[in-house]
Amino acid sequence: MAPHLPPFAALRAFEAAARHLNFSRAAEELHLTHGAISHQMKSLEAGLGVALFRREGRRMLLTDAGQLFATSIRDALGDLAAAVAAVAEPRDQHVLTLSVLPSFASLWLIPRLASFHAAHPEIDVNIRASLALAEFGGDGVDLAIRIGRGGWPGVAAEKLFDEEVFPVASPRLKGGTLPLKPAELGRFVLLRSEREPWTPWFEAMGLDLKEPKRGPIYSDETLLLQAAAQGIGIALARGAMVAADLTAGRLIRLFPDRVPPRSAYYLVYPRANAGLARVKAFRDWILEKARLSAPRGAKPG
Repeated sequence: MAPHLPPFAALRAFEAAARHLNFSRAAEELHLTHGAISHQMKSLEAGLGVALFRREGRRMLLTDAGQLFATSIRDALGDLAAAVAAVAEPRDQHVLTLSVLPSFASLWLIPRLASFHAAHPEIDVNIRASLALAEFGGDGVDLAIRIGRGGWPGVAAEKLFDEEVFPVASPRLKGGTLPLKPAELGRFVLLRSEREPWTPWFEAMGLDLKEPKRGPIYSDETLLLQAAAQGIGIALARGAMVAADLTAGRLIRLFPDRVPPRSAYYLVYPRANAGLARVKAFRDWILEKARLSAPRGAKPG
């Protein structure tokens, strides 16, 4: 009798956690919470009867069993993606399906997409704006744009540009009386995002400030930036997403200080798709657009 297999979601979560050696980063990649990843790993270890992770001080490491399991799972996920691509029913070769986060679609991609349509009128772009991670092959997605550190199993990942995060505000906030240095942020309303907490930026800047427990919360970056532009508070923005607002003067960058990027934007696709004409056309176009529009100080791919 074949052994009982763990849930696929748990295996995918384990692969991400094993690659990052960090539950929070795995959760960000898979658009889950830290608690959900932790629960899945405990259930997986209980089902297998072995420990997959161990702690060494503040560092998370794989056990010997975890290392063996991680290698096998990466190979299996890659084989599964290849198998799906090999047997999937041929689709309309003139339709390119792209999975992308809603904020990236509305704030970066859509304003530039007219030039792709002009250069390739024979290709119809189907944009799937969703927080869910794309399942290549199974749901007909040709390409995806992800935020992370790269290294996803079974797919090609080409960096578009580094992600830079910094505080922004309306120039009219508090009648134009804005903070002059980062340490003064504690005296202002800090807008909260479900996907971008303040704590990592505070720590990178060496600030003795805690994650705000009060203040408006936004699940979508477009809404977060609109709220900041209306003077509701200060937002922690991604450079590529806020570029248009900065240029138009709706928002201003508060401080010149820079922190090392924690992740980057990647164009991701199954290697089996690399030879498709529609994929090659979009890949070449977006890599060039990313090179031209990479935020100042951010490294393009």
